[in-house]
Amino acid sequence: MHARITHLDGMRGLAILLVIGYHAYARWPELLPYVAQTQHIPLFSFGWLGVELFFMISGFVIFMTLDKSDSYISFLKKRWLRLFPAMFIASMLLFAVGGFFPEWSAMTPYVRNLLPGLIFTNPETLTQLTGIEFKSMAGSFWSLYVEAVFYLIIGAVYFTLGRKYCLPALLVPMLLLSASSVLKSLGHPLLIDIISKFGFIHYSWFMVGCLVYERMHGRDKLFHYAIVVLAMLINFSYFVKNAGAITVIPLLMVMLFFVASFYSKQMERWLSIRFLTAVGFASYAFYLIHENLMIATLIKLNVYIKSEVVMLLMPIVVATVLYYIAFLITKYAEPALRNMLKGKRIPAAPQSGAGA
Repeated sequence: MHARITHLDGMRGLAILLVIGYHAYARWPELLPYVAQTQHIPLFSFGWLGVELFFMISGFVIFMTLDKSDSYISFLKKRWLRLFPAMFIASMLLFAVGGFFPEWSAMTPYVRNLLPGLIFTNPETLTQLTGIEFKSMAGSFWSLYVEAVFYLIIGAVYFTLGRKYCLPALLVPMLLLSASSVLKSLGHPLLIDIISKFGFIHYSWFMVGCLVYERMHGRDKLFHYAIVVLAMLINFSYFVKNAGAITVIPLLMVMLFFVASFYSKQMERWLSIRFLTAVGFASYAFYLIHENLMIATLIKLNVYIKSEVVMLLMPIVVATVLYYIAFLITKYAEPALRNMLKGKRIPAAPQSGAGA
């Protein structure tokens, strides 16, 4: 399985590059004038699909963690130890530097806005529950809120009903969401509002990853495919309604790309190239810090750089710097914090002359 794990690292690298391209060259034309020249290029305008690629990867690897966990609590602890350290470090970094970027309101630091990321809960849900207005430290945190609820659901189903019910259980909230108009007419608008905040519409992508994993291990059943197809139809209808029918083409392409990567040695080799796997290694921390720091920096640079050609190149420069920050977080800060949370002491370096 080593080669496939390697190619998934490369796929993570590709996913974060797609998301960065979207944010740098398509997402913010009202803030960055040069984006008007690039926002309609498909590679950038559909770069948000990198998040769906992340979701499929998460769906694929989740059974690995579940199979290696002794209990639901053990599983949740492993997931928390995987996600929390980088989230904590990224949140503290964004909070610390927010005051240096008054040009963009998203970078304004408020202590209360640390909470959604640190407990992996949608800020709108927290606002509804407490009456206090919360916002995320970064817009990109939204997908972590979706993942956290996914882990809670699939873990609970796996350890109570068994793995064969995991895919059907993930379809249930999607069906509730698709029936939202009916539930609203029955007088349950608050229920639908709460359901919509959890991002259940994206569960079809987790399900694709889960199904591919089960297929690779000979545990796939015919009804699994029917469930996943139904989930994808619900998801596609959502995107068609909000972004037009043309969106179906890139949606299908990214799904087929993910599936094909497990059957094509050439794709595996391409996704395993050093550049992509290196980016993939730091992709989580990179994802957490990239949007706010990159866009805020570009807004500041745009005040001084009058050349549009130069500004078109600046996202590459800024993203490169942010990658190295993310690398340092992933390589050093994140493991140190994780070990501290586990209660492990980092062994002292051997003295000169001692055996390694």
